[in-house]
Amino acid sequence: MTATAAPVNGLVPAVSEAARRAQRSARIRGIVIAALGLIAFGLASGSMTTDVTFKFWLQQQGKAFAQVDTSPGELWILAGIATGVTGIWQLWRGAAVRWRLWLVLWLPFWVIAIMGHLLVGQTAVLTNLFSSSLEYAFPISMGAFAAMICERSGMFDIAVEGQMLVGACAASIAGSMALQWLGPDAGTIAGPIVGPTVAALSGMAIGLLMAWLAIRYHVDQIISGTVVNFGALGLTNFMYLRVLQTYTDYNTPPTIEKIQIPLLADVPVLGPIFFQGTPYMYIGWIVMVVLTYFIFRTRWGLRLRASGEYPQAAATVGINVIAIRYRAMLLAGAIAGFAGSYLSLHSAGSFQMNMSAGKGWIAIAAMIFGAWNPIGAFGAALVFGFADAAQQLLSITGVDIPPQFLASVPYIMTVIVVAGVVGRVRGPAMAGQPYEQG
Repeated sequence: MTATAAPVNGLVPAVSEAARRAQRSARIRGIVIAALGLIAFGLASGSMTTDVTFKFWLQQQGKAFAQVDTSPGELWILAGIATGVTGIWQLWRGAAVRWRLWLVLWLPFWVIAIMGHLLVGQTAVLTNLFSSSLEYAFPISMGAFAAMICERSGMFDIAVEGQMLVGACAASIAGSMALQWLGPDAGTIAGPIVGPTVAALSGMAIGLLMAWLAIRYHVDQIISGTVVNFGALGLTNFMYLRVLQTYTDYNTPPTIEKIQIPLLADVPVLGPIFFQGTPYMYIGWIVMVVLTYFIFRTRWGLRLRASGEYPQAAATVGINVIAIRYRAMLLAGAIAGFAGSYLSLHSAGSFQMNMSAGKGWIAIAAMIFGAWNPIGAFGAALVFGFADAAQQLLSITGVDIPPQFLASVPYIMTVIVVAGVVGRVRGPAMAGQPYEQG
């Protein structure tokens, strides 16, 4: 026999009301997803006779490939099936469905179908699309990890954008100096090590500054983070205009190129996508796994989460909340600064003004969409990385879409993601709240 909570003064318990709201939202979500499935089937009816070709490199780019000839109509049918199944499952199971995970099932089909619809009569290399998505996801995912560590400890790291920008500038200068001082022989080896290291240290310095302002003087963390972002933009612009354009030797760092993982890189189709990337990509995967384990399976992670949820209770059991928050800000700064080094040492090969281009803000959106979980944040970063890679592919193939719209696709995705999860996910309860240790 199961006991149930009796109403008090005729009122239904708040938990039941919250459960009903969640169930109602789930039903609405299921109806919307099922309706999208019907739309996909409708789009398929008029596009069965046109052709589109997708290629996959088997082992090395530009050599042997596997080719898939299909039509936009067939792609829309697949998208309709995947979306319809997801919508029906959501309607049946209600709030028990973890809808973010189910996005992985049907959203890629929609993206591929849209691309097929736009690339009618053309050939697209999907190996480059998928591998670029993984690469472009790196700075966003690392920025999301940085923001997540801070919020788990009870701090806001709004300055991820500034930390990445300063990290990119510092990495380019440090790598260039190592190349100049040590010469081409040793500099091309030391530069890719010195650059990311200095970038991480510069991010840590910004993190320490923000922690000092917020913890010592209780400065509003959103305001201080915004000021740091503007300061980073002004500082790096000054360095570029007044120093790096005049002394170009300090803005020509050795680049970090892609590497091939032995044996795994030779796996057909999958090898060129997953095992012929930059060291940054592999480091991002390692950081995701390590953070997931440490946050949810170790004493450090428990103390970190306790500091962000209920610091007063954490302090009563001997946890030094102030020390944890300082360390979290330092670690987050190092991660964000290191992510910035990717922009100048691989993506562009030098530092350019405002080259972070909003990736820090997109990283915060990825953290929210991923529900403050490293794996979820990485998945969200992949969505943004895919959007960025897709708009570049469409630009290269010359589809009849204004280039300004294609360039805005990642930012449109950010607005959609944030609008879709606001009010539906809950972050650490005390994130951004000042704390005075007794």
